[in-house]
Amino acid sequence: MVDQISLSGLSEESWRAVIEALAAAGWSVRKGGGLDFSWAAVERDGMRIDMEYDAWQEGEMVFAKADASIISGDLPAQLIAKLEIGSFPR
Repeated sequence: MVDQISLSGLSEESWRAVIEALAAAGWSVRKGGGLDFSWAAVERDGMRIDMEYDAWQEGEMVFAKADASIISGDLPAQLIAKLEIGSFPR
């Protein structure tokens, strides 16, 4: 079993900003959903981030702990601070 990091309680703005930042950094993005629920699978070089946004529960992202330094390297520092990822390795 792979150790995972799960971030929950993301605002819709932050959830979408993560997707946009990773897409701009070359990650492939598949997404779908409807009015109250959205999902995204963000992938690059064998790494994957599973993301869900529910209008009632807010957003969540889950990824392998081993990929944290690469993922954080592709996100702007202000976004990492907004996500409150204090233990996120840079």
